[in-house]
Amino acid sequence: MTKIIISIQYAGLTLPVVKNEAGEDCTPLKPISDLFGLRWRDQRQKVTGSAYMARFLGLSQRENDGLSAFQVGISPPVPAPELFIRLDRVAAFLMSINPDKVHAAGNVDGAKFLAEKHEEWADAVHDYEELGIAVNLNHARAQEAMRKQRAAFAQMIGVRNKTENKADRDAIGAVVKQMAGELGVSYQPDLL
Repeated sequence: MTKIIISIQYAGLTLPVVKNEAGEDCTPLKPISDLFGLRWRDQRQKVTGSAYMARFLGLSQRENDGLSAFQVGISPPVPAPELFIRLDRVAAFLMSINPDKVHAAGNVDGAKFLAEKHEEWADAVHDYEELGIAVNLNHARAQEAMRKQRAAFAQMIGVRNKTENKADRDAIGAVVKQMAGELGVSYQPDLL
């Protein structure tokens, strides 16, 4: 594998992305396992103990940088190779995790997230098989909500600019400033 080239945000984690020997994007498996409070030894066995799982997930190893996993029972501790899976198979790995076990381990939020993702992905696969297409309605709803927020923001700027009373204009300007912050837009009141 080559050095880390990029990182992504996934379910609250920042995951490094590296290229494997075949040039595919891969990410380490242990942080994903840790996020859900799973026993790493069990997850490692699940993916390394099955030739199918290893092949399906695109499992590869890389020598550890010495900062995370260590081989147990060796003195002094020796960095263990890290396991990586293909980035496009992270969702498939998550489908192999039982939310009830995550919940039983005390990670209620993780279990809820996982159960919701399982349902969303199962619906997407069903739609793909039945209709030949799958649409992420959550993404479509988020895009529509953002479009409406931007339209309301633009409309509010127009109202502010047409308001003659300075006190009213300043009050509307405060609302515009708040809306700009919520949309992540730079706000410069002198330009309005």
